[in-house]
Amino acid sequence: MQTRNALIIILFILISVTVSCKNRRQQIDLVQQASFNQAIIADFTSYKKLNDLIVEHMDTIIKFRKAQLDHPGEVEEFHFLHDNEKENSFIQKDINFSNMPKFIFPKLDSAFYSIKKGNISGFSITTRGMVDMSVEHTYSEKTNCDTYGSLVWQMPKDLPLISTAKDTLLRDQCRYILHVVKRGNP
Repeated sequence: MQTRNALIIILFILISVTVSCKNRRQQIDLVQQASFNQAIIADFTSYKKLNDLIVEHMDTIIKFRKAQLDHPGEVEEFHFLHDNEKENSFIQKDINFSNMPKFIFPKLDSAFYSIKKGNISGFSITTRGMVDMSVEHTYSEKTNCDTYGSLVWQMPKDLPLISTAKDTLLRDQCRYILHVVKRGNP
């Protein structure tokens, strides 16, 4: 009886590993097939303008956000994102004005609106100076996978890409990264 139970457990583990490896292989294949969005690359100057404004005011934004937290020393990253990728007014509609210094908001909002509609859903900044703009997201029902695109400035050289991502170096130390993620259990 114990041998039978052990064999059932081993069989279950083997099936799980096989399915997981198949899903991982599928993600790797999808990321290799994915193409960098040429409209995003063509609009690079608009993204660069937004990045430059964020970098110019990064210390002020971080200090402002940390002042709102109970344990500011623990926070390494701040997100300014929204769920509606078809709208570029993420700060006005989904993020409270109290999350952005009032004097910086109009400049960032203007730069944000200069990006073609639907080609940005927000950005994140880190206390180490990295800016990560979320520029695209697609979902495939056929594969049950999401593909995310980001423009990243000042990415640490020691931050590796995982096997389900690929990148290309644009100008001004900006990396365009595509990452595929399987929904649900791997």
